[in-house]
Amino acid sequence: MRTFLLFLNVVILTGFFSSCQEEENKVIQDTTQNLNSSSPVSKFLSRVSQNNTSIDNIVDGTSVFRVKLPVTINLNDTDLTLNDVSDYQEVEDLKNASNSDDDIVNYQYPITVSLRNFQEIVVNSSSQLTQIILQNDDINDISCVSIVYPIVINLYDSSNQIADTITLNSDAQLINFLVNLNPAVFYAINYPISIINPASQTVVVNSNQALADEIEGAISQCGSNSGSNDDFVTIITSGTWRVSYYFDDEEETADFNGYVFTFNTNNAIQIVKNSNSYTGTWSFYEDDGIDVFDIQFSDPILNELGDDWELLEFSSTLIQLKDDGNDEYLNFSKL
Repeated sequence: MRTFLLFLNVVILTGFFSSCQEEENKVIQDTTQNLNSSSPVSKFLSRVSQNNTSIDNIVDGTSVFRVKLPVTINLNDTDLTLNDVSDYQEVEDLKNASNSDDDIVNYQYPITVSLRNFQEIVVNSSSQLTQIILQNDDINDISCVSIVYPIVINLYDSSNQIADTITLNSDAQLINFLVNLNPAVFYAINYPISIINPASQTVVVNSNQALADEIEGAISQCGSNSGSNDDFVTIITSGTWRVSYYFDDEEETADFNGYVFTFNTNNAIQIVKNSNSYTGTWSFYEDDGIDVFDIQFSDPILNELGDDWELLEFSSTLIQLKDDGNDEYLNFSKL
């Protein structure tokens, strides 16, 4: 009888601990903090954690990669050996010395380039270098914000239960996690985490929104802005553009595939898709210190993009906009 009772107690305890283990594994995530590869926070984190590929843009003209030093170049019939980042100033000075030069940088091959995800590739020719540029994203880093590692990431299954937990210890690990993330997989950052802001202050953040706010606040200091408001007007009215990113609670970029936008100097917008034509209007102004790009369209589908957008940053090839007050983002890329 005593043996039977002992056996019964073991069964009950085993069942109790098994039940507790199952409950421990069935941790339900607060879905308001879920992220995937297309979320704005993921895009920002990718740029914060990526290799600083824009540091040598005066030399290579792209943020697809940075060229490892030392490297020997020929610029305007002058041979230069670049040993340190301080030598980039010599390249800029030589380019600015005359308006009649072609300012084309020719490398002495082989060279080694380091991509956004820190992958290194030995390049033996200009044609190989061109292929690397065409096959990879030209995205500027946000170098004045740093993540304090380690950070913990929870991955979730279709029932919003924890499927895996990973610890990331470096920028290289974070950027590779993000660029290789399956679009169907959701993840959440285990808050709080700390970042170092442009003033070299350590800031504790406790949510996706707080993290986005900190990074967006830094963009004006180390984003890809090309200059003044006049520069923006010159850029937006030059060439044609496409929607490269549209996020409104979820990514909806594909809804605008094939539309080609021309922003005319008379504030009219011409849009073409296949054989169909559409129209719209644009204006650019400052409101309480915020640069506003207001676009409106007559077509119901396109009018989903209509808004008085806040201009986050711009370059000669990319315009990044945000609906101030909503988690809505719109990017135009030059064709």
